[in-house]
Amino acid sequence: MFKKPEFDINRLKGMPGKAREAMKKMKLPPMLVFLILGIISTIWFLIRVIPKPSRAAYPCMKVAAPIMSGFVLYLLSLGGITLIFRNTRKGLYKVRFISVFLLIFTVFMSVSSSSGDTGTGYFPDDSEKAGPDDGPNQPFGKATGINPGRVVWVWDPEATNEDCINSFDLCKAENTNQEVVSRMVQDAILGLTGETKPDIAWKALFKSFNKKKHNKKRGYRQGEKIFVKINQGTANAKLRMKEIENGFYIPESMTQSEDAKKGLTGTCETYPNVVLEILRQLVYHAGVDQKNIIVGDPIAHIFGHNYEIWAKEFPGVIYVDRMSDNHGRTIIKPTEDDLIFYSDGKLTDKLYDVVAEADYMINIANFKPHGRAGMSLTAKNHFGSHGRQSAMHLHASLISPSSLGRPTNNGYHKYRVMVDIMGSKYLGRNTLLFVVDALYGGGSNETKVPVKYFMPPFNNDWCNSVFMSQDEVALESVCYDFIRSEWNGTYSHNPANNAYESIPNVNGVDDHLHQAADPSNWPEGIIYDPDKTGKPLPSLGIHEHWNNSVSKQYSRNLGHNYGIELVAIPDTLVRSEKQASAAGLAGTGM
Repeated sequence: MFKKPEFDINRLKGMPGKAREAMKKMKLPPMLVFLILGIISTIWFLIRVIPKPSRAAYPCMKVAAPIMSGFVLYLLSLGGITLIFRNTRKGLYKVRFISVFLLIFTVFMSVSSSSGDTGTGYFPDDSEKAGPDDGPNQPFGKATGINPGRVVWVWDPEATNEDCINSFDLCKAENTNQEVVSRMVQDAILGLTGETKPDIAWKALFKSFNKKKHNKKRGYRQGEKIFVKINQGTANAKLRMKEIENGFYIPESMTQSEDAKKGLTGTCETYPNVVLEILRQLVYHAGVDQKNIIVGDPIAHIFGHNYEIWAKEFPGVIYVDRMSDNHGRTIIKPTEDDLIFYSDGKLTDKLYDVVAEADYMINIANFKPHGRAGMSLTAKNHFGSHGRQSAMHLHASLISPSSLGRPTNNGYHKYRVMVDIMGSKYLGRNTLLFVVDALYGGGSNETKVPVKYFMPPFNNDWCNSVFMSQDEVALESVCYDFIRSEWNGTYSHNPANNAYESIPNVNGVDDHLHQAADPSNWPEGIIYDPDKTGKPLPSLGIHEHWNNSVSKQYSRNLGHNYGIELVAIPDTLVRSEKQASAAGLAGTGM
C-alpha cells in the first residue's frame, strides 16, 4: 500500500566525520537513524531559526535543513495516506485537518529556509536564491594590468586604534596611525607593479595605462591632470549652509551626541589617511605638480576634517566643491554637453568639468555594503560624478531600486548602470588606479556607521586594510567576496546595523561584474556603449570568486595562468589548501 522510503546512511556526508563514523560503528538500522536525525534536526532548526530567520544561512543549518525537510515530508505522506484508508468519513475530516496542518508547517519551513539562504527575513518571494550564481574559481573575462588580474590586499592591525568607538573620532591622528597607513599604501603600489622602488612603480603604472588608453607606452607628462575621486556623499545631508560657511565641519552637536559616543551615529566614508599617502606618492614619487592634482566628490562637499589635513601638507592641490569657493575650495560646474549615454536608452548625463578634463583618474572608494546595490565600491563611487544634484535617477537598475533592502530587481542578465560607468572613457576606462580604503569596514548599508568585522583575520577589530588593483572588475570581485562573507548572517554587529545585514548576499549583487567581464552575460536587447561610439564595450576585466573565506585563493593563486591573483601582504593571509582543509572549509566558497 505505502512503501517506506529507503534511507542510505551515505546521505549523512554533510555531517561531521566523527559523528558519521560513530553511527556506522553502532550499526543502527538506517530507518531508525533517519527518524532520530529527523526529530533532532527539526527541533534544532526550529529553536535556532524561529528567533532569527537569518540563521538559516548558517552552514550547520544548511546541513540540518534537508534532513528536516525529508523527515517532515515523510510524516506528511505516511500519516496522511495511512489515515485516509483507515478512518471513516468523520476520520477523513480529521485527516484533512492534520494534512493541512502538516502542509502549512512544511511551507513555513520552506519559507524559513529560503529566507535564510538570502540571509534576511523580509524578502517577498520565498523562491529567491542567495549569493552569486557562479561557484568558486570559475573565472571569466580578460584580466588587465601589468600583472593581469592582480589585486593587492594589505592588512596591518596596527593601523587603527581598536579602542576607538565614536566614528566621528576615527579621523583624528590618535586613532589612525598615518605612518602605518603610508607604509600599507606604498606596499600595495609596489606589490601591484612588482617593483621595489615607488618612483619606478609609478612610471610602470603610467606606462601601462597609456599603452592601454593611447597605445603608447609612455610615462606621465608634466601638465597632465589627475582627478582623485573620493567618497563624501553624506556631506550633502550633514552640512547645512551654516556649516559650509564655517569650514565644512560636521556640527559639534552631532559629533558629541550620546548616540555618537556609543558609536551609533555617522557613516563610513573617506577618512584622511589613505588619500594623504596617495597625494604624497603622486607629488614625491610620481613627480606630479600639486596644481595638477584635483581632489573631491563632485556631487558633494569635502569635509573640513579631511581638508585641513590634506591642505596643510599640500596647499597647492585643488580641492573642489560644487557650491562654495570659501575655505580653500574651488568651484566646479557640469559640462555643457551630455557625456555619458546609458545603454538602456532612457537617460544621459553631464559630468563635472574636473572629470571630463582629467587625463587620469584615481578612484578611492570605501569598503561597505549598500542597501540598494548590495555593495558600494569603485563603480558605485561614481554615482557622485555626474552633473546632477542627486543620483536617484541611477537607482532603477540596482537590485533594490525603490527602497532599501527590498531586492525586487535581483538576479542576473539585467541592465546594470554600473557597467556603463565602468566602461565610460571618462570614468572607469580613464582610471589609472583603483583603491578601496578598508581601514574601517562599512556597516550594513551606506548610511550606517563603520563597524568592526568578525571574519578572519579581522576577528572583531577594524578591517585595517587597503585594496588596490589596475583591474576594476577583479578588485570589486575580491572585495565582494570579503563583504558577502562578513554579511552572510553569521555575525552580529552593533545595534546601528541590525537592518539590511544580508543584502550583500542577495542573488545578483555581482551581476554588473559578470557583465563587465564578459559581453555574453549582457541582457537581451542591451548593448553597452556609454560613449555612444557605435562600438560595444569589450571585456573590462576578470571576474572570479575565491575558493573559500579561509584560503582566499583565486585561480592564479592555485597555479593557473588565468583568473584573479590575490597578493596578500603579509602573505600568510592567503592560506594553503592544506590549512583550509584542516579548518574544515576547503571548497565551501564562502
